Amino acid sequence: MKFNNSNVSLSPSAKIGKNVRIGDNTVIYDNVVIGDNTVICNDCQIGEPTGAYYKDSDYVNPPTIIGADCLIRSHSIIYASNTIGDHLITGHHIMVRTGNKIGHHSSIGNFTELHGDAVIGNYVRLHSNVCICEYAVVHDYAWIFPGTILSNGVTPPGNLLLGPEVGPYTVIAVNAVLLPGVKIGANCLVGASSVVTKDVPEFTVVIGSPAKNMGDIRNIQSKETGGAYYPWPNHFDRGMPWQGMDYNTWLSQQNQ
Repeated sequence: MKFNNSNVSLSPSAKIGKNVRIGDNTVIYDNVVIGDNTVICNDCQIGEPTGAYYKDSDYVNPPTIIGADCLIRSHSIIYASNTIGDHLITGHHIMVRTGNKIGHHSSIGNFTELHGDAVIGNYVRLHSNVCICEYAVVHDYAWIFPGTILSNGVTPPGNLLLGPEVGPYTVIAVNAVLLPGVKIGANCLVGASSVVTKDVPEFTVVIGSPAKNMGDIRNIQSKETGGAYYPWPNHFDRGMPWQGMDYNTWLSQQNQ
């Protein structure tokens, strides 16, 4: 473990792996576990206590687990009771409230917020200024672009909260809004500034407010080749586990 300076506040109950680097003015609270080779940059708060800390004299901070080989950039706040897989990369000023489960090799962009109890899969890309509501589910390899909001209040203000669900390999373009409880299937495309009010079947393009079915995503042509571009794994591999090889070859290997 390496501190960039002496201003780090590290709880005695925290468990820090090998070769972990912690930046200036960062606070690591009770019951935090940080995996090997992870970097926590300056001015972060990891394991931030829940609201019960301020009124319960017997408060015990729930465990917070951050995997190996992660990069948590400056001014990020990760509350207690989160479980984060290996190889997470964040931007600056993210906020991750309690109870989220985040898979491996995912990324969270600048100023993005996870409001709690969401499930984020592996290799998910959450870009900047994304708002993920409580109880949302985002499956593996989904892309959510800047300014998108996933909402859960069925009759706000109220107690009935239904998080949206985003299927694997689905792309949500900039400034889209997903209303409570909608389920978007695998390999879909939600157009920029669309408002999704109802479920979307797999391989579907929806655009507009309210979003309307515009057809099969597989009919969208590549600007480079003129052939079908989607499903996108056939044409894009940067940072993906099939990088440098054919996607279908990689997929067949996973199914063996």
